[in-house]
Amino acid sequence: MSISGRRLSSKLILSAMFCTFALCLPEGAFAACVNDPDTAQKAAGFTTNPSSLLEGPNGPRSPDDVAADVQTFVASYPQALPAVLAILKDLSNKGASTSALQKAIGTGLGKAANVCKTTDLTFSLEIQGDLGATGSADANAQYAALTGNDPTRSVALSGATTGSSGGVGGQTSPTGGTSGTGSSFQTFVANSVSNNPTNYFSSSVSGAGSAGGTTTTIVCTVSGSC
Repeated sequence: MSISGRRLSSKLILSAMFCTFALCLPEGAFAACVNDPDTAQKAAGFTTNPSSLLEGPNGPRSPDDVAADVQTFVASYPQALPAVLAILKDLSNKGASTSALQKAIGTGLGKAANVCKTTDLTFSLEIQGDLGATGSADANAQYAALTGNDPTRSVALSGATTGSSGGVGGQTSPTGGTSGTGSSFQTFVANSVSNNPTNYFSSSVSGAGSAGGTTTTIVCTVSGSC
C-alpha cells in the first residue's frame, strides 16, 4: 500500500472511532470550561480533521504541541473530547512506539480536567472516566500524575454494584446490623513493622457472649504505616 493510501486508511479509522466516541458525548452536553471563542473555533475545526492533531503542515507534531492543543481544545470545546479519545485509542493499538504521544494526550487531558474542576466538575469526571476506558497505560499514568486520580480506578468504581461512589476519592460502603439478629463490625488497626515491604491482612473472629453477635477484627500491617 502506498504512503498516501496508508494515510487515507488512518484517517478513515480515526473518523470511525470518533463517531463511536461521539455517541457517548452528545453535542452540547457540557459547557466550555474556558471561554475562548478563538480556541473553540480551532477545536471545532480539529473535530472535522482529527489527524491534524498529530500531523501538521510541516510533518509530525511534537508531543509538547499535542499536549498543549489537547488541553486548550477540550477545555474550551468539550465536543473535542471524543476526537481526542479516538486518536488516543488508535495510538494505544499501535503499541509502545507511540508512547510519547500517548503521554502527551494524557498530559493534555489531565491539565484540562484540572481546569474544569472549578467550573464543571461533572465534565472533569467525564474526562477521567472516558480516558480510563481507552486502555492507554501511558496516558492514564500522566493523567494521574497531574490530577492525583487514577482513571482506571474511576472506571472500576463506575461498575461497582454495592456501596456508594465517593467520586474521585473512592468508594465507601456502610456497615451496621439489625436489632435482634446480631451485629458485626470491622476495626482497622495500623501497625508499623521494620523494613518489611509486605502488605497483608490478618483476621480473627471471637464470640460476643450472650448477645449472640460476632465481632470481626481485621488488622492491617504495612511497612512504615497503614
